[in-house]
Amino acid sequence: MSLQNTAYRTDSVFSPRTGPSDPTSMALQWTPYTLVLLLVGGLLTAFAVSLRYLGREDGMPGAKLGGSLMLAGGAWVFCFVAQLSSTTLAAKLLWRVLTTAAILSLVLVWLAYVCWYTARSEWLSRRAFGLCSLVPASLLAVAAVPAARRSLFADAELLRVGSFVVLDAAYAPLFFGYVVVGYALFAASLLLLVAAAIGSRGILRWQLAVLLSFAMLPGSAVVLDLLGYAPTPGLDFGPLSVAVTAVAGAFSVTRFGWLDLTPIARDQVFRAIVDAVVVVDADGRVVDLNRQAERIAGTSAAAAVGRRLPDLIPELASPLDARDATDEPARSEVSIATPDGRRVFDLQLSSVGDAVDDRDGYALILHDITTRKAAEERVERRNRTVERMLRVVNDLTAAHTVEAVFQRAVEGGHEMFGPDACRIAVVEGDRFVPVASAGDDHDDPSPQRIGSGFAGTTYRSGDPVVVDDLTDVRGASALDTGSSRPYRSLLSAPIGDHGVVQLLSTDSGAFDEDDREMIALFTSHVETAVDRAETEAELRDERDRLEEFASVVAHDLRNPLTIASGRLELLADAEDAPSEHVEPLRTALDRMESIITDILRLARQGDAIGEVETVDLSACVDDAWRSVDTDAARLRRADDLGTVRADRGRLQQLFENLFRNCVEHGSTNNRRESAGDTVEHGSTESRPKSGDSVDHGSTASHSDDAAPSVTVRVGPLDRATGFYVADDGPGIPPDRRDHVFEYGHSSTADGTGIGLAVVERIVRAHGWEITVGESADGGARFDVVVE
Repeated sequence: MSLQNTAYRTDSVFSPRTGPSDPTSMALQWTPYTLVLLLVGGLLTAFAVSLRYLGREDGMPGAKLGGSLMLAGGAWVFCFVAQLSSTTLAAKLLWRVLTTAAILSLVLVWLAYVCWYTARSEWLSRRAFGLCSLVPASLLAVAAVPAARRSLFADAELLRVGSFVVLDAAYAPLFFGYVVVGYALFAASLLLLVAAAIGSRGILRWQLAVLLSFAMLPGSAVVLDLLGYAPTPGLDFGPLSVAVTAVAGAFSVTRFGWLDLTPIARDQVFRAIVDAVVVVDADGRVVDLNRQAERIAGTSAAAAVGRRLPDLIPELASPLDARDATDEPARSEVSIATPDGRRVFDLQLSSVGDAVDDRDGYALILHDITTRKAAEERVERRNRTVERMLRVVNDLTAAHTVEAVFQRAVEGGHEMFGPDACRIAVVEGDRFVPVASAGDDHDDPSPQRIGSGFAGTTYRSGDPVVVDDLTDVRGASALDTGSSRPYRSLLSAPIGDHGVVQLLSTDSGAFDEDDREMIALFTSHVETAVDRAETEAELRDERDRLEEFASVVAHDLRNPLTIASGRLELLADAEDAPSEHVEPLRTALDRMESIITDILRLARQGDAIGEVETVDLSACVDDAWRSVDTDAARLRRADDLGTVRADRGRLQQLFENLFRNCVEHGSTNNRRESAGDTVEHGSTESRPKSGDSVDHGSTASHSDDAAPSVTVRVGPLDRATGFYVADDGPGIPPDRRDHVFEYGHSSTADGTGIGLAVVERIVRAHGWEITVGESADGGARFDVVVE
């Protein structure tokens, strides 16, 4: 066999001291490479021990595999040192077989490391690696049998190179079978690295490329060794190259802090996370960023790595500078101008490293909260608008004329929505007539035709209209012709059948769907206020006309009535005056006076009520009973009737009229005629009388043994909030109950038909309900439901 470089064959292939078959001989030789290789093996072993300890303490699979990788590399180096240092052929063959076993073990551990590194955990099964480990184990069995060791070599001899001897061997096919298995496993690891590098990016792709390059070193070195190419006879490339590869593998684990999670898995998580992630070093230079962060920075990872983060995203300079002063994770909100527009992010910034004093840099996680912030601002804006609307609605309620309602409406619309101008136009015929405006509205106030512009469209459709940019639309508003201001956006809404309200802004897109919804609610309040003001105006006019009519009628009636009364007194003073005619005449004249008084009061009060307060019903009932000429009637009321919110004067009038109705129509005894008539007779005179107990007797004197003409009961309702007034008189026939509250309806010839009509108007003015039915004693019963 031949070797390169200067070498010569020894005189004997056997050591003269040990013989040819004693591989355990202690005869050793020192070579120029022994010390270097021992140092390399020692460093690898020390590194392996530290990594294994770290993996055991912290439960890091990467550290354990890294330690195993270092240990297998050290075994290769030490086995080669033993082969190089031995001086007998048998010993060198033994250590050569053990070196091959160490190489196969290293390849197997390297494959496991690559499977972990590339997140191929399904390949890391105990069964798969158990079967693969049979290959180096079989070499150990071969090494133990001298004859078996010879089966791996076709020929072998010792050669002297300078001052030491080396092995010169030709390998048998069985040996190359092991080589094929080893390279098959090695090729599988390379394919995994290549596939991972293709699917990775940034720093990880660079690291994979480095690992792939370093992995090729021992693989290529072993090929050169098998082909017989060596820099110096007897010195293999493999043991030195494995040291470089092992250090590179350890560096990939420790440098980037990826001992607890596979780097590929971290990269997959890094890419898959929906938030933007940026990693910077201690100087603020970008180390890596995911695709979401690329979109924020407006550049690729390749272009961003190495640049200072504040140069890429200036808005992150302040949070990054403030982070240097603390070691706790910091959170803040930051607004960033991105290529997609300004976005708002929840920024979480934390250090990367084992300790603050030894931090490698910072990780910035940006969670996009633009939509949430917009929703929060939208809710806040709506709340502010609603608060303003409540104030405006109160102002609208205080307006008693249509003109005042419109003016307060434009002022409220200007306050609520903040436009440059707010205007209202009402419909008169076939035109819109401006009636009120607020803000900087200097447009021509002349009427405009309904059929033109967005005002007409809004009025006809009944729905609000939003226009983002009026410059793109001709005839944008039926009320903006001749405008001296360049209005850009419009919000137009109908006010029922009354007209339209328009908000105009010089900014485009000033109004959104929220404004569209809110103005619809706003205009409904304006419409209600307008309807109320119009109704109040009609009622005022009606009341004025009725009062004027009643005053005229009363004046015209009182003049002849006064004359008739004077003549009656003269007639009564005459000695021969017929007494059977004088008293009926006086009664008739008194009744006419009562009718005139009731008509005037009804015309002046109508449905109006005064100040509403909390009224004690029991006290009010007692006061009303004392104010009525109850003849021989008796009042029975509940101990406590509770309270009610009402105009006390009108409520007492209600009870007085009901009491008079009960007394006049419920009495079965003869009652004396008096100037004070019952409700049915129209009397509303107040005559304070004695007695205010729960069981009240008549306010008129009568004998102690006389039975009451009628008993009136007042009590609370059982199934509703309110009260009832009932008597034990003859009652009201069912066919007449629907008519008792009509003006002019009376069951007696001398009744005016006004008393119960006044009761019904008082109830309606308070927003209550009244019904008439039959009492438990067969008389009349009036139920007043308050709520």
